[in-house]
Amino acid sequence: MRALSLNAGERSTEGALRRQVGLLMVPSTRNDNRGGFVSMPKLGARALRYRARGWYNDRHMSSSGNTAPSTANAYPPRIQALRDDMIGLVPRVPNNKKTLALVHAMPTHRLMLAFVTWRMRNIPAKPRFVRIWGAVSKAELDAARSDLEPFLRKVAAGEDINGRLSELARTSGLIFPGAREAAKRSDIDTFLVRYGLYHFHLGTKHALNPRGRSKRLLFADVLENEFRVIALSSHKAFDRGDPEHMRLFRIAHGYVGRDVLPGQGFMTNPVMASGHALNVVGFSDHCDDRMRAIDPLLDDLGYVATLYADGKPALNGEPIPMPKRPKLKWCFHDLEFGILDETTGVFFCVSPYFKR
Repeated sequence: MRALSLNAGERSTEGALRRQVGLLMVPSTRNDNRGGFVSMPKLGARALRYRARGWYNDRHMSSSGNTAPSTANAYPPRIQALRDDMIGLVPRVPNNKKTLALVHAMPTHRLMLAFVTWRMRNIPAKPRFVRIWGAVSKAELDAARSDLEPFLRKVAAGEDINGRLSELARTSGLIFPGAREAAKRSDIDTFLVRYGLYHFHLGTKHALNPRGRSKRLLFADVLENEFRVIALSSHKAFDRGDPEHMRLFRIAHGYVGRDVLPGQGFMTNPVMASGHALNVVGFSDHCDDRMRAIDPLLDDLGYVATLYADGKPALNGEPIPMPKRPKLKWCFHDLEFGILDETTGVFFCVSPYFKR
């Protein structure tokens, strides 16, 4: 298992979303960047009993998913704390007491799905190498140069570019009945879910355009250390049946299948009927399963000692010893899920999603 040290500013769930600080990573035995799961050692037989024994309070809910647990304290304290963190962070539409009650009644894996789907729409600030993919023509680049170059300089410098994303990336986390028509399904970014592409506004912020909105959009694949410009388009790219939508569809499809040999079939990222990516659904279920299995073990100091021994956390080359009184909590560090010891700032990664 991989362990890393977080500074004091990152030790809350919200703080741990920011990955741009310098951290010393201790390699794990397995580290798949997209959708890979890291095995947690020494769970023992108890880790395998959660389904048969009905450890999950949220598995006992009605099929509608809107029935609250039978008691006020149905969740163990650490799990309840994670739920409260996620509920406090994910924006709801509409934002009222009724939707707050509904989100509190959601099973934990569904809360995780909403949190990860919303979180992945925002991008950690860090320097990235800019690359232009071949589908973008020189004529397109020349036409957009005045807006494009300042934006790409910000990308290369590692500045925060979330302000160039759609406002929906910030405001639409969970959509409930009663939302206005325009907000429905706004919690799902189709191009991001299906093709892994973010879209950015290239407008310049000024008095008449305080949010920097623009007619021209840039579609990009944002990797851990690279920013790939895939296409330049307009908002017509989101109008089904429009020629621009079809053009961008062909570009995105070609990008996803760029490594597939001619004549071979392939599938873009599978999507569930809810609109969520299949791998994100699987990741959320997996995180919930692992948390329920591992959480009872975290009160055992002997087990916590194995986390420190196996993870070998270090800061500036110096080993970080296990404290006498560890203070453990569940949290997401950007899109990686694990256990944070608030006493030392050490994060033990249980399930990564992908680095970025």
